[in-house]
Amino acid sequence: MAEQPPILDRARDLARLAAEPAAFDVLVIGGGINGAATFRDLALQGVRAVLVDALDIAAGASSASTRMAHGGLRYLENGELRLVAEATFERNRLMRNAPHYLCPLPVAIPVFARFSGALAAVFRFFGRDWPLRLRGLEVVRLGLRTYDWLGRKGRVLPRYRIESAAEARRHLPDLHPAVRGVATYYDARITQAERLNLELVEDALLAKPASAAINHLAVTAFEGGEIILQDRLSGRRLAIRPKLVVNAGGAWIDRVNAALGIEGALIGGTKGAHLVLDCPALHRALGGRAFSFDDGAGRLCIVYPMGDRVLLGSTDIRLDDPDAAVCDAAETAYLLGAIRLIFPLVDVGPEHIRFRFSGVRPLPRATRQETGTISRDHAIERTPPTPERPWPVLSLIGGKWTTFRAFAEVTTDAVLAELGRKRKVATHDLPIGGGRDYPADPAGRTALEASLTGLGVDPSRAASLVERFGTRASRVGAFLAAGPDQPLGDAPETSRREIAFHVRHEMAMTLGDLVFRRTTLALDGRLTAGLLQEIAAVATAELGQDSAWQAAELAALAALLKERHGVDLGPLAPAPAPAKLARGDAA
Repeated sequence: MAEQPPILDRARDLARLAAEPAAFDVLVIGGGINGAATFRDLALQGVRAVLVDALDIAAGASSASTRMAHGGLRYLENGELRLVAEATFERNRLMRNAPHYLCPLPVAIPVFARFSGALAAVFRFFGRDWPLRLRGLEVVRLGLRTYDWLGRKGRVLPRYRIESAAEARRHLPDLHPAVRGVATYYDARITQAERLNLELVEDALLAKPASAAINHLAVTAFEGGEIILQDRLSGRRLAIRPKLVVNAGGAWIDRVNAALGIEGALIGGTKGAHLVLDCPALHRALGGRAFSFDDGAGRLCIVYPMGDRVLLGSTDIRLDDPDAAVCDAAETAYLLGAIRLIFPLVDVGPEHIRFRFSGVRPLPRATRQETGTISRDHAIERTPPTPERPWPVLSLIGGKWTTFRAFAEVTTDAVLAELGRKRKVATHDLPIGGGRDYPADPAGRTALEASLTGLGVDPSRAASLVERFGTRASRVGAFLAAGPDQPLGDAPETSRREIAFHVRHEMAMTLGDLVFRRTTLALDGRLTAGLLQEIAAVATAELGQDSAWQAAELAALAALLKERHGVDLGPLAPAPAPAKLARGDAA
């Protein structure tokens, strides 16, 4: 059986763009969640588009979020009822459309007082700038009652409940002794955020094969009515003449617009930093719940179990330069100090940190507002065409992970209006990627895993593949079973052939693409020098590169891990590359 052609094929799409620079209706700039979702929606309507990203799919803020699908409970304090209603409904939809990557997450709110915060909550609801230092039980109860009511449409999660301090401590013995009660509501955790982002792009290419998606391709200039793109891997320059541009550059929107000859500042981003902790004591203390808690100064923090790790976040600090988003020492100290406010006797320190990450939220520019009160709603800024630039630019501002489908729908409808076309397909109930035909019960999942073992996949790996690929695990499993394979030494749940699959079928062009976005090896804090060398050796062979390329990739990745993620693996020497898998291997 011949190997199936890849859905994502960078070389194919580069050649297509070079040969037909005026054939694409829309250029979507930015492969984050909003750009990818818009690309998919446009493809479903029959619009031929090209998606480009200067780095990789989901390389910006979309891979630096708290990894939750949530309605935004705290936005109620700002009076954003419409946003919360939309977000809770989109959360419910996403749990149905991507069941392979979303799971219910109980979120606990520890309460230290009964009536505190009522007056502040009223003032903030009506748009007055008023500090909220402590949320009492009655304020929390009212908020959760409203939150559940707004999320009633398409409900898939349980309603909130409130436990007394005595009840809560039977399950959560490490709670702060001053806690008066615990309120628990439900949102959802996204287990594979980057892969969900990638699957939207794959779905677009399946829906409209004449479209194109190219990573590591940057917008650099606007010349003679053409947009100039540069391949950051080869240095090659290409041009495109679209009918319309969607700027989904996130925190880089203003820079992209500047390259297109558009002046002005639309974005006033804020940085959110997170820590990934290997702390069994804290993991046990959480009791399987997330905790949303006040830092003592009105800012909410979140902590939850993520596999055998713990995710702790986040900060909310103004930052104008998205390239400078690093979880610094002050933020690290703040987050480690914040967790002691609810678990004072659990020993959590810098020695437990395995990974840090930070991203910039593409929020609308605001001059004097507190960062926490800047709206997370989404909006489109239209820049009209000019004689020199004969196409409009739609800049996507704000938005949040949970509402990407709704934002893409609004954007696509705006594009269709510009092009004089009508919508053909609704995306409300459309499954995403490996969520299509995903089994609804354990028996169905067991059957899916058994189908993989029938292909020759080791039973111990079948469950892992289903967890990481959903129903698309069948495609991956066939590829893995088609030839000799070997588990990675320090990450046996992943294999050498799986790394080859990411390169050959998922447009992974660098080591960073592989460890940050095609897998969660970096996020899970499992990278070692030996593991990176092993992955680099496979990637070198699959990409047809040499030892010099491998050495440069390892050095660049080691520097990035140390500077941005607090992971110091020391100098990494290249390893001999294995033989490349034959193209005739079945998949």
